[in-house]
Amino acid sequence: MEVIAHFEAQGWEVKAGYYPTHKLDMCRLLFNDILTFHSDLKKVVIKSLHADYDLYPPTTAKTEEQRIAAVKKKANDLLNMARYLHGEPDSQGRASNFAHRALKNICLAFYYRICPYRVLVLVVAMVHALLSSFRKHGIDNSAQVNSQDIDEAYTALNEMILDVLDHPHHGPKLNALLTDWAQSGMTGYVMKHKPMERTRNEFAPILD
Repeated sequence: MEVIAHFEAQGWEVKAGYYPTHKLDMCRLLFNDILTFHSDLKKVVIKSLHADYDLYPPTTAKTEEQRIAAVKKKANDLLNMARYLHGEPDSQGRASNFAHRALKNICLAFYYRICPYRVLVLVVAMVHALLSSFRKHGIDNSAQVNSQDIDEAYTALNEMILDVLDHPHHGPKLNALLTDWAQSGMTGYVMKHKPMERTRNEFAPILD
């Protein structure tokens, strides 16, 4: 309906009866596309979780139980105080929010040449959902992500990123970072490689 309203506002022709005739086909197409979209994003995120967050069991883990326990601990450490969000401190020694190299790799592998902040929030929500699953079950590439968990994470993270964007130091820095990521994508950047109860710390930026 929003698309039709936009066409009408632009003075473009909308054939009478188009939406009622094709409503079911449009809904089916959208539903299938959303499923594919989530599946493709999940695959990219899992690859980056392993490579960029070092979410592998250590070589000292000899049994399956030890390997699962080690991955659970790594996932918990990343979620604790939102360490999965933070990149290297800046030249002033201040925190870099939503700047972990994994987030850059995922954004550029999945979105190529553009990275508005809501795109970043969606990526981080998927990262959070999968880390939460790994914290509970250990490594499982077939881990199912619940759409409600992603929605809840997205809502919380969207609030947090707005806090960052409103900050006099961290806001301009994040905008510059996203611009830099987009420019990297345009120059051919290539990627190198039921949940537990959550606390607000898992989404918290550091506004130092």
